[in-house]
Amino acid sequence: MKLLLKFLLVLITASCLQAQTEGMVPLPAGTYKPFIKQSTETIEIKAFFIDARQVTNREFLHFVQHNPKWAKENTPQIFADADYLSHWNLASSIDHIPSIADAPVVNVSWFAARAFCEWNGKRLPTTNEWEYAASALPRGETNSESLKELILNWYSRKMPDVKQTASVYQNQYGIWDMHGSVWEWVSDFNKVMYNDDGRNSEQIPEGFFCGSASLNASDAGDYASFVRHAFRGSLKGNFTVRRLGFRCAAPANKSQ
Repeated sequence: MKLLLKFLLVLITASCLQAQTEGMVPLPAGTYKPFIKQSTETIEIKAFFIDARQVTNREFLHFVQHNPKWAKENTPQIFADADYLSHWNLASSIDHIPSIADAPVVNVSWFAARAFCEWNGKRLPTTNEWEYAASALPRGETNSESLKELILNWYSRKMPDVKQTASVYQNQYGIWDMHGSVWEWVSDFNKVMYNDDGRNSEQIPEGFFCGSASLNASDAGDYASFVRHAFRGSLKGNFTVRRLGFRCAAPANKSQ
């Protein structure tokens, strides 16, 4: 009887994990070289799951309908500023703009993005996890320098309209549009880690956005990473941005 119960528990756990990670991509454990120098040259990344695509307006609407406290008329500005979901003309419906249903949701705060992920049994990826996942080359590419060039080219162009659903590219992990579509929240967006005489700090170093920033960068020529880190450093948790969305992550096992 105990063996039967244990077997059923394993089946239920596996079924729940499969449901939780549907639409996600498994990433293997590995090492990642952070853009901002730290006490170690590389960081160990544990295996984890990440959404294959950014969260859409349709998915976020489903969340709001089940959690009305996150409707734009109910959310205090301490958790989301005045532009929260401003591209939704109605408080809790996108039926009037069907063209944006499957486009990445934007104008969402960090608090709202975190709440969405937690409601779905997930979490926001950390900066290191996001950068690790985003460092994979586009499918068909073999030159690592070409990714930097592609990203800079995307950054130099006008970001796509919030109604655009067309994908930009898929990387070798099978993840879509980590660059070139919309910016994305990470769980620790406000923690810029750097090395200072072997000590880590959670504060943005003085001069980070000026020439002295190159002293703390692992690759002073990686301008695309400078842009991402500077953008993250400019944010606050209740900020909403017209080109800022998110995707969720999940641990590979319950012990993480």
